[in-house]
Amino acid sequence: MEKELFMFDSTIAKVFKELKINNLLHTANIQKRCGISVDKVVYDLFHIPFLMFTTVFLFVRNQFEEAVSKNVFYRFLENANYNWHLFSLNLSCRIDKNMESKSDPVTERFFVLDDTITEVSGKLIERASYIYDHTIGRSVLGFQKLVLGIYTSDRFIPVSQRICVGKKRPNKKSKAKKYAKIPKSDKIHPESAGAKERLELDKNKLEKSYSLLKEAKKKIKDVNYVLFDSWFCLNCFIKQVKSLGIEVICQLKNLPRTNKYSYNGKGYSLKELYNYFAKPKMRTVKKYCYKRAVLTVNIPGEEIQMKIVFILNEGENNWHAFSSTDAKLSANKILEYYSIRWSIEVFFYGKEKIMQSSIMKCAYNQFVNPFTLQYHFA
Repeated sequence: MEKELFMFDSTIAKVFKELKINNLLHTANIQKRCGISVDKVVYDLFHIPFLMFTTVFLFVRNQFEEAVSKNVFYRFLENANYNWHLFSLNLSCRIDKNMESKSDPVTERFFVLDDTITEVSGKLIERASYIYDHTIGRSVLGFQKLVLGIYTSDRFIPVSQRICVGKKRPNKKSKAKKYAKIPKSDKIHPESAGAKERLELDKNKLEKSYSLLKEAKKKIKDVNYVLFDSWFCLNCFIKQVKSLGIEVICQLKNLPRTNKYSYNGKGYSLKELYNYFAKPKMRTVKKYCYKRAVLTVNIPGEEIQMKIVFILNEGENNWHAFSSTDAKLSANKILEYYSIRWSIEVFFYGKEKIMQSSIMKCAYNQFVNPFTLQYHFA
């Protein structure tokens, strides 16, 4: 790394120039009146995860003799007027546009929406809450991150994120004097980006999901489909997504109280659709060794058609349902497109493997969180 440092440094400089990051910083109101320039501070911060330093202090002390005090970086990342959410959104869109211009044209591009959980250890962390993690079967202390990304034929790019918090929070209080002062949330201006991020925390996950899709659709107009799992399959949310001009491809689950589907003029739950109509129509697809049936239904009260593909694997009793609001798609295309949703799971898994490294954990907290997840909120 020491031998190639000059080349590495010039590569980051080339990225800054090609993506016009200075312009993105200015658009997001990330600017200073005096002192060390903004582009210099951000340029230095970009090195931390790649050089595997555990703290900003170690980066300042060991990497550059002319680097500024660590407090400059800390104050910079905690400024409530800086709109890091807008910066990360614009940066991701510019990266996507830049890579698209250099690659072969693709037939379809997809939004992919999902959430993941990040655990924290400090019970005094602002808005940290207990969230149920279905992968381990218990609640953990941390944040739920809602992530929207773009998938093309050869890559997945995270575009925008929001933090979701639970209602159950730790009751532990610190006896330290510094926590008896006025909370930071009461000091910041109500119109600042940090204050608006705090207001976003009070919204539910579906409201945040709609907001992310609305923002992304304004920036990226050539994406016509969004993929998500059965947690988001509520009819009310599907209606909202359709109002943005985006088609939905998702997995369905039986929600008899909230989700009804109109078939032959009558309303049915998903389980009733399977038992009354799909089950007798099940036919074996020899190439893939599963049984399949297809129904076209309507969402009650709306002129929205949905094509539902019921799947029953050989040797299993549990059936699965996948749907698309684009009724022109074939059953094979719906299943093929939905399988693309796994790209965001791979993204989460890869990031989690990096986080398992103690060396990278602090670098992630110092760099990735402030830029893309806005844990600081201030």
